[in-house]
Amino acid sequence: MPTENLFASVPPFPVDVPIARLSTISLEKLLALDEKESAKLFDGCKKDGFFLLDLRGVPIGLSLIAVVEELFKVNKTLFDEGPEELGKYTFPPPGILGYNAFGSTKVESGLPDRFEWYCMSQDDILGTAAPAPNPASIETNRTILNSFVKASHYIASQVLLQLDRHLRLPEGTLESRQKLHEESGSIIRLLKYPPQPESDRRTSLFGHTDVGTVTLLFNVLGGLQILPAGSENKEENWRYVKPQQGCVIVNLGDTMREWTGGILRSNIHRVTFPPGEQGDFTRYSLAYLMRAESGASMKRLALKGSLIEPVKQGEEEIEITADEWVSRKTALARSAKDPASARDGRGAQTS
Repeated sequence: MPTENLFASVPPFPVDVPIARLSTISLEKLLALDEKESAKLFDGCKKDGFFLLDLRGVPIGLSLIAVVEELFKVNKTLFDEGPEELGKYTFPPPGILGYNAFGSTKVESGLPDRFEWYCMSQDDILGTAAPAPNPASIETNRTILNSFVKASHYIASQVLLQLDRHLRLPEGTLESRQKLHEESGSIIRLLKYPPQPESDRRTSLFGHTDVGTVTLLFNVLGGLQILPAGSENKEENWRYVKPQQGCVIVNLGDTMREWTGGILRSNIHRVTFPPGEQGDFTRYSLAYLMRAESGASMKRLALKGSLIEPVKQGEEEIEITADEWVSRKTALARSAKDPASARDGRGAQTS
């Protein structure tokens, strides 16, 4: 993603690197209630937890593509302000909003990460909560960020509606737990990964799963990798996700796995250096991370008539709110020696 102009500005993705074989789903067909396309989406969510969603062919998708192209410009302008200026918008852990400098987290080897990012809450952008302080490049682009949030939420909600049907849940069950104008943990994240020295290229962002429900990732350069289902966590098993023009990368988070009792997959992923000649370029990306309303229950959605089975005797039922779940996962990710081990959000104590 997003447009031909952005893809033309960087070298092509190389043909000699291992690529994840993910489904490409047409938003146009989903909105037209195409049964085969819907079934393909469900299969991808069960098998990989990742798929590519082609946004072309429908007004809402084309509108989002145009908005994202503008936000890529905002992304560069933001980080051009430099860490000294952006550091004024850094907040202490466990908060994740605002600016996070290089080395804020560590990769599996214990070395510092190699990216910087800026995070805003959906509540801030939509006015559901009091406005937070942000750099000028964010404040002057609130209108376009508002459009981005609304379009992204709509598209993520369409994915949830498809999953309702296949899980035999009442229509709107999943979306009702993350309504647009209710207080939530949903966030917008702008990220910058500078080129790495050719003699010292490694993981930039540790292997992890997302805590929320649905993530939409917009990027042009490669670097995102996933670990295919059933694969051992070894270097040779990681696969690049190849960005495609007009498509957004969609993945499910831990909340969806918990709500569905493991029917849907939340797949471990990481970011490393872009492959081939792309490795000499700065990698910018933009993400919308949909999360449940703050007070939504994390209990399994084992409703009568659905495919989701109740918790069996001896299994742990997660009886906390989505807000507590996010806090727990964030604490684990920051403290775990192997950050990927924190991916299911279990085992941490909440204060």
